[in-house]
Amino acid sequence: MDPEKVNYHYTDDLPTTPLAAGTRILVTGANGYVGRRLIPELLHRGYRVRCMLRNKRLSPILEHPRLEFVYADARNADEMNTAMQGIDMAYYLIHSLRSDKGEFSGMEKISARNFVAAADACGVKRIVYLGGLGETSPVLSPHLTSRMEVGAILSEAKCTVIRLRAAVIVGTGSASYELIKALVKNHRWIPFLPEFNSKCQPIAIRDVIKYLVGLMETPGLETGKYPIGGQDILTYRELVRRFAAIMEKRIGFINVFWVPLPVSWMCRMLSWWLHLISPVSFNIVILLVESLRTDVVCPDNRVRRILPFEPLDFDTAVHWALEKETNRQVFSHWTDVSPENMVDLMPICEYESSDFIVEEHSKEIPVAPDTVFEVICRIGGDHGWLHAHLLWEIRGWVDRVLGGVGLHRGRRDNHDLRLGDSVDFWRVENLVPPKELLLRAELISPGFSWLQFVLDPLPHEATRLTLRAHFIPFGIWGRLYWAVLQRSHTYIFRGMLDYFHRQAVGHEKKEEWECAKEKGMV
Repeated sequence: MDPEKVNYHYTDDLPTTPLAAGTRILVTGANGYVGRRLIPELLHRGYRVRCMLRNKRLSPILEHPRLEFVYADARNADEMNTAMQGIDMAYYLIHSLRSDKGEFSGMEKISARNFVAAADACGVKRIVYLGGLGETSPVLSPHLTSRMEVGAILSEAKCTVIRLRAAVIVGTGSASYELIKALVKNHRWIPFLPEFNSKCQPIAIRDVIKYLVGLMETPGLETGKYPIGGQDILTYRELVRRFAAIMEKRIGFINVFWVPLPVSWMCRMLSWWLHLISPVSFNIVILLVESLRTDVVCPDNRVRRILPFEPLDFDTAVHWALEKETNRQVFSHWTDVSPENMVDLMPICEYESSDFIVEEHSKEIPVAPDTVFEVICRIGGDHGWLHAHLLWEIRGWVDRVLGGVGLHRGRRDNHDLRLGDSVDFWRVENLVPPKELLLRAELISPGFSWLQFVLDPLPHEATRLTLRAHFIPFGIWGRLYWAVLQRSHTYIFRGMLDYFHRQAVGHEKKEEWECAKEKGMV
C-alpha cells in the first residue's frame, strides 16, 4: 500500500524544517498504533525509514522506495545491534502492554538497555521516546512507574534523548479512546471510586505525531523530559461525561466507595467488567484502570515555546475521531498487534503436523468469484457472523471470561480488509482477492485454529466456494474439544455457505437491476 493513502498529513503545518535528505530513521514498535501513524508522516517529509518489527510474521502494510523493514526483538541484543546499523535518529515506541502485569516491567527494562547499547555502538545522534505523564503524582501505577523507568534507562545513552510524556491519547483506534467509547455506549450507570477522580490532560493523536516529528527536527535540544498535552485538564469523570455528551448518550455515576474491599481489588473487578463489555484486552484494561488513580498533567508548557502550535481541545479531538470512523479513515488500530501469546504463532503453511484436523464444505454459486469474495470479506464486526450468530456470541463470551479477545474486538473497517487486520477473534493471515481469505484464530482454546475460504472459478461465471476449518489439537483435551463442537461446526459452516450463496446472488441481481435502470430499460 502507498503510504500516502494512509497519511493524515498531521505535520504539514509544522514550523520545523525537515532534516537533510537521506537521514535514516529507525522506528521501533512500527506495527503499533502510534508507529503506523508516524511512518507515513516521516516518509512524506523525505526521510529514509527503517521499520523494526518483532518477527517476520507481522505484516508490513506499506510499500515505498525509502521504506525498509528489519525483524528484531529488542530483548535480543544481537538483533537490536543489527537493526540499528547506519541509523541517524531512532524512535523508541516499544511497549509491553499486552504482557502479563507481572512481566511487562522486567521485559521493558531489558528492551530499553539493549536499545541504548545498540544506539551507543552505532553512533545514533538522537533518540525520541514516547512515555507517560505522572511524575508529579504521589501515587503511581505499575504501568506509569515502568514507563518512567524506561525513560531513565534511555537517558543514559550518549546521544540526545527526547522523552515525550503524554496522558490519554485521543484518536480513532487508540486503546484509551476505544475503552471510553465502549464504556459510554454500553452503560447508563457507571461504577466509580473517589480514587479515580484524578486529573488528566488528554491529547489528540495528531498532536502527538506533530510533537514526535517536530522535536526530532528541532536543533539544539538537550536530553530531558518534554511533557505534552492538549488544551483541557479534566478529571476522569468530566472526561467521560464530555465524551458521552458528544455521542448524545445519557450516563450517570454510582459511587462504590462503600464496598468493603481494598482499592486494588476494586480496580481488578472493574477491569474485568470493562474487559467483558469493551473490545480492549484485560491486560491493557487493568493497566489503564490503575492509572486512573494518578494525576497525569503537564507540569509545564515549555514544549509549546519550542513548537509554537495550538493543540486540539478534547471535544474537537473526539469529534474528529468519530468523523474519521464515519468516513472509514481508520488506518491504524490498537488491534493491529496480536495478543502477546499469539505474536509468535506461525502461519499455517509452516506447520507440518500429522495432528491436523480438517473439516471441509463446499458449494457452487452461480456468480463470478469477484462478487462472492466481496460478500465473504464482510464477515465479523458490525455485520456479525451471518449464520447461527448466537453460537458465535456464546463462544465469544466464553473467550472473554477466560481473558481472551472475544467478539467485541470487531474490525478496523467494516467494509475493507487488509493483511493482518483483526476480525473479532480472528486475524487475516492471507488475503488473495478473489481467490482466498485465510483467518487465524486468536481465541483461547486447546489448539490452533484457522478458517479458510477458497474460491475456484467455474464455467459460465460461476464459483465453487470451499470452506475449510483447520485445527491442531493440544493432546487429548484438544481432540475432546473438537469432538464436542464438531456437530455445531458443521451446522454453522453449511449455514454460512448458504448465506454467501443468497447474498452473492442477490447482490448480482441488484447490480443487474441498477445497470438496466441506468440504461432506461426499467
